[in-house]
Amino acid sequence: MARVLVIENDRVIARDLAEILSSLGHELTGSATTFSDGVALVEQMAPDLVLIDIQIDGDRDGIALATELREEHVVAIAFITSHADHLTIAKASAVRPNGYLVKPFDDGQVEALVSTALANHSGSGGQVDGHKVDADNNVARQSLNTIQKKLVSDYVERHLDRAIKIETMADLCKMSPSEFSKRFSFTFGMTPYQFVTSQRMGEAKRLLRNTVWPIAEIATAVGFANQSHFTSAFRKSENATPLQYRKFAQ
Repeated sequence: MARVLVIENDRVIARDLAEILSSLGHELTGSATTFSDGVALVEQMAPDLVLIDIQIDGDRDGIALATELREEHVVAIAFITSHADHLTIAKASAVRPNGYLVKPFDDGQVEALVSTALANHSGSGGQVDGHKVDADNNVARQSLNTIQKKLVSDYVERHLDRAIKIETMADLCKMSPSEFSKRFSFTFGMTPYQFVTSQRMGEAKRLLRNTVWPIAEIATAVGFANQSHFTSAFRKSENATPLQYRKFAQ
């Protein structure tokens, strides 16, 4: 059982997380929606894991909160996110979170995230003073470096309209596909496939909000073979069809 604190400004998502964590046998030590309340609860409750939405209420976002906690506390940290642009993900990854929970999520994904985040945190050495150098070296050996992260992120952004293969991304980083996949997952807290899908959905949502392009054209622009496949993937990701999303967003 883990003691988990949730920092999430969407009450529905916070409630769902609380219910899932409880059903899995974990203890919800509290929830907050702002930077200051999050810091206060960590100091008061001493959780094992803090789940932080990147977008929270107030002037300071979830990345700022994670940075503060990383510097001042020995605690596992994981981000809750939807489909952020690659710059946001790169900024978040610089904090060295122990994992990501991508919305929408289910019980299995939450269970996997808690286990992985705690294991990653334990494996990093906890980042206490006497072991910080060892922890940093261990992280460096398991992660993509800054140049590799930018190469991969930029490549994905430029090629959303076509097939993106792990082998190609691995070649950019000059490593085998298996090694690349392990390092990518450690760095971003998600698999390369999940990352590419996240970027496709993010771009699709931008096009749905800001253009009058037909759904079929948007499907092609974000790398889907046909509108039917795109609609199915979008519904699974967003719990709405592209047309429903467009009507709501506009």
